[in-house]
Amino acid sequence: MNLRLTTALKPQGNLNWVAILYGTLLAVITSIILIAIGGTVMYYTVFNERLIPVIGLGILFASVFVGGFVSSRKSGKLGWLHGLSVGILLLIITVLFNILVPGGIFGFPVFKKVVASLVGGCLGGIWGVGQN
Repeated sequence: MNLRLTTALKPQGNLNWVAILYGTLLAVITSIILIAIGGTVMYYTVFNERLIPVIGLGILFASVFVGGFVSSRKSGKLGWLHGLSVGILLLIITVLFNILVPGGIFGFPVFKKVVASLVGGCLGGIWGVGQN
């Protein structure tokens, strides 16, 4: 008698780095588009300048969320980890940009950016893998 036990669970495996890089690229593109839209709206309307850091944080969160969502959807597994990786890579790109560009882009505490990137990436990744 030949009995085989099978399981419906698939092994999780390793990270899909192509999906992570794709998600990070999409997060950068999303950031650029949202910054351009936000800048245009601020230029042509009466705007309270105290809201700029909040809007910047929202743009960062939304960009990492979209990148994490696409990354985890493309990989189909470990959504939170793929989203987190996108968030970390975007933070590294942001820090490098801050070092290379005079004047920098850190207009408010870095801790808020770190939290927004990590939480946004994880949530986008969880949601993206759940959509498969």
